[in-house]
Amino acid sequence: MFETASQLQEYYRSRQGRHVAARLRRTVSEFWSRAPNACNAAIGYAHPVVRAEDSTRQILMMPLRLGAQSWPAKGPARTVLVNSRKLPLQNVQLDRLLLIHALEFDSNPSRLLDECWRVMDGAGRLLVMVPNRHGLWARAEKAPFGHGRPYSRGQLRHLLQDHGFTPMAAHTVLFTPPAAIGLFLKFAPQMERIGRNWSPRIGGVLVVEAAKNLYAPAGQTSRQRAVKQQAARKLAPRPTGAIREKAE
Repeated sequence: MFETASQLQEYYRSRQGRHVAARLRRTVSEFWSRAPNACNAAIGYAHPVVRAEDSTRQILMMPLRLGAQSWPAKGPARTVLVNSRKLPLQNVQLDRLLLIHALEFDSNPSRLLDECWRVMDGAGRLLVMVPNRHGLWARAEKAPFGHGRPYSRGQLRHLLQDHGFTPMAAHTVLFTPPAAIGLFLKFAPQMERIGRNWSPRIGGVLVVEAAKNLYAPAGQTSRQRAVKQQAARKLAPRPTGAIREKAE
């Protein structure tokens, strides 16, 4: 279940799915808005939470397992089907990158994060949305966040640090119980507000924003270090003397 784009699309068209998308869309829009002229991208299934008007420089990359689905509804398509082990982007190309319905389903999350590191600019930011291990939604079989590998804050923090990212902020969203239907959803805004104030750790979706480190952490393979150090050298400012010697 929720192994294809069509299954995810069907869920997000439901009343519960629209509620979930609204909660997540607010977070993504705020993330995009802090860099209005940035080059943005998302990996996974981001169609319900990304708005075309938020940025003219954004693409949605869909893993092969999902299949392709066009976006946006109007205008040129900005989606591409990708192999998450080898993204079709140059080094240090992206300013903002979103992972949603991606990390928890990937059979090799380490390789995915290595590729994220490679394509992100030195000042880039990564936003990761995954099922919260301590939240009710991780047990909801009829919702996407009830599938895949859930993470705790500590687990996701260590995973990001191991692959060249520094977590900058973390919070949870989606405090409405997954069983909420009908009139109960009318109280969703109040429940979200109460959850944020009184039980911030039990939200259904864990959201972590992380900054890219320019150099690979110790303990990675020589291949990973070589790729990352090569990209880091391109970002580092060149000494004036070196430029002058080349000119001569």
